[in-house]
Amino acid sequence: MENYREYLPELKSTTLFQDIQEDALIQLLETMQPAVIHRKKGEFPGIKNDFKTFRMILKAYPAKEPAPRPHKYDMPKFGEPGMLMAEIPSLSQCFAGPKPEDETGDRPVRKGPPLNPLSFDVDLLELSGEMMTKYYGPEVAEAQGIMLRNFLGILAQKVCDVREEKFQLIRKFDLEDKIEK
Repeated sequence: MENYREYLPELKSTTLFQDIQEDALIQLLETMQPAVIHRKKGEFPGIKNDFKTFRMILKAYPAKEPAPRPHKYDMPKFGEPGMLMAEIPSLSQCFAGPKPEDETGDRPVRKGPPLNPLSFDVDLLELSGEMMTKYYGPEVAEAQGIMLRNFLGILAQKVCDVREEKFQLIRKFDLEDKIEK
C-alpha cells in the first residue's frame, strides 16, 4: 500500500482534495488505493492510450510552488501539485465502443499535440473515473462527496477556460479582419 501521508502537504494544496480533513483524506485514499507513479526527467508522463486512467501531479523535483489562483478551481500550471492529465477523456465514453480503423486497416494512433518528455522528476497519483465514482461505504462517503464536488468544479472551470480562450481567439480574428479592411 502507498504511503499517502508522505504527500499530505501536496495533497492538501490540490484543488481536488481541498476542504477535506487530513485524516479523512488519508482514509479515503487508503480505501481507493490509487497508485503513485514515479517518472524521471526525460521520461514521458505515461498517459495510457486507452484513457481508462488519468494522473495528477503530486510532487515535482525540484518542487514547484503553486501559483496564486484568483478562483479556487483555477487550474495549476504544469508541474504544480494537483495538475490533472487526461481526466476528461478518461471519464468520456467515446472510447468505449469499437475503435475506427484508418485506410490501412490499423487502429488510429493517438491524435493531438505531441507529448514532450518531462523536464523534472515527478510523482503522479493515478486515478480512474470508476475509482472516483465508486461507492466505498459510509466511513469515507463525506470525504468522497467533497472530492467529487471539487472534481466537478475542476471540470466546470476547464470548460469555462476553453470557452474563454475560444471567444478571445474569435475576438482577435474579428479585430484583425476589421483592421485589414
